[in-house]
Amino acid sequence: MRIVLITLLLFISILGYSQNKKADSLINLLKEYQQNDIKKVDLLNNIGLEYWITDTGKSLKYGHNALQLSNELSYQLGNAKANRVIGVAYWAQGIQNKALLYLTDSQKVFRAINDEEGIANTMLNIGMVYADLKEYDKAFENYNGAIDYFTALNLTSRIATTFTKMGTIYIEKGMYFEAREYISNALKLHNQNGFTYGISEAHNRLGILYIEEKDFAQAKYHIERSIIVGRQVDDKDGLTSNLILYGKLLRLENNYEAADAHLQLGLEKAKANNLKKYELLAYEELKELNKQQNKQKEALKYYDNYVSLRDSIFNIEKTKQIAYLEFKNELEQKDKELKFLQEKEKTDTLIKSSLLFGMLALFLGGFFILKNTRQRSQKEKELLEKSNELLQSKEALNQQAIENAKLKQQELKQQLTFKNKELTSYTLNFAQKNELLEKLQNIALLAKKASPKEKDKLINELHKTIQQNLTIDKDWEDFKRFFEEVHVDFYSKVNARHPDLSSNDLKLCCLTRLNLNIKETASMLGISPESAKTARYRLRKKLNLNSDQEIFTYLLTLENE
Repeated sequence: MRIVLITLLLFISILGYSQNKKADSLINLLKEYQQNDIKKVDLLNNIGLEYWITDTGKSLKYGHNALQLSNELSYQLGNAKANRVIGVAYWAQGIQNKALLYLTDSQKVFRAINDEEGIANTMLNIGMVYADLKEYDKAFENYNGAIDYFTALNLTSRIATTFTKMGTIYIEKGMYFEAREYISNALKLHNQNGFTYGISEAHNRLGILYIEEKDFAQAKYHIERSIIVGRQVDDKDGLTSNLILYGKLLRLENNYEAADAHLQLGLEKAKANNLKKYELLAYEELKELNKQQNKQKEALKYYDNYVSLRDSIFNIEKTKQIAYLEFKNELEQKDKELKFLQEKEKTDTLIKSSLLFGMLALFLGGFFILKNTRQRSQKEKELLEKSNELLQSKEALNQQAIENAKLKQQELKQQLTFKNKELTSYTLNFAQKNELLEKLQNIALLAKKASPKEKDKLINELHKTIQQNLTIDKDWEDFKRFFEEVHVDFYSKVNARHPDLSSNDLKLCCLTRLNLNIKETASMLGISPESAKTARYRLRKKLNLNSDQEIFTYLLTLENE
């Protein structure tokens, strides 16, 4: 019932049940407003901001319109806000060099007009860009700077948003304790402030964290909360992430049909909104899902899609990195040029006051020769740097090809391991069948020599033995295979320590390792609870356990040795 509820919620979200009512209201105000003044700039910026989550294309459109009008009006605050709207929209689209360009310009204007909240917001946004570029040190530098400003301004909602971003980096770095601290604090602050998008985002990140820690109950709770809250603001990115996360969770719980439904919806949503990172994640999860169901052909298909898209994303990421380096060099070059011009002005002043016109002309001639020489030298240096970058990029692509081959080899190795486990399972099953046949043969031999009354009793025993083993044969075969996948080498460890255990003893060891009670064990073995209790007592003796030792604790210790 719970999965049906979640699926319905997701379906409603995909149909676009939630709409950006605030943006629609602002657009209606804009249509009625005729003057080109600062109020119109503010309207354009607010509309662009509202479309950050739902439609980055529209966000860019209104941001550029606001920037153009604010420049015409020399409206600095409007200029700073428009540059931020555009920068964040480019970040959402994954165009990091343009995002940095506009956000840097935004921060410069905010600093010029001493707008501390604007400075803090751009520091947060620049940190988000650096986080996507895996420049974590620069990301944390900007995040911590933003928190200092937000704390001084008592903007707890913005502090919470920054905490979520920092927690996300800690998840990526595998630092789960720190991640939980930051994101839990973020969720608490967002709930206090009633910030819907922030609440949804924090629940989403906690869902990711708890899946990594294999705490599926907590993960399910947070993903469901993220879905319910996120659809109120039509968060397409968050919805897509939650679809795939929930599908992964269902896969890990062996709910294959529901997992496939959620993963397919997530894949469709990722493609529709050009969210490549989620499309990649969906392919990976669908591969694992089909692999779990032993659908090797379908698993291979999704794996091929995964590899193809991953290589494409890798090339895009390399392009982003190169673009970022070019942008970084461009900024450094501008700073150098500014310093150079300042030095030149000082030099010119001294020359004008101390040298004659002839010497000034000679100096200028020498200056231009030096400048041309430096320009040629700079161009040669840039060509050399670009050549080095190209070589590094080619080397990285070659390395990626090697890694792909290794992954393929690993996949084949895993398949071989899986087949070997199946073979072991079949072997154990044959041994069990042989034991059963031997038992039946012994009963039949006794029946030949027995009196009529004893013969009836032996025939009943024969019938009962056949009935007990008739229905559990295939189920036990499947159980052994799946048990061995989860508890690797359990059989071999138990057999090595206690080689005299029978196949029924090993069955009882498996069921006890799963911490089943007497009633559940009896049901699995097809015997009465009293018989199960007796079997467990005999197993305790075979394992040489003291009266105060639990079988479960002993098996757990043995497995972890």
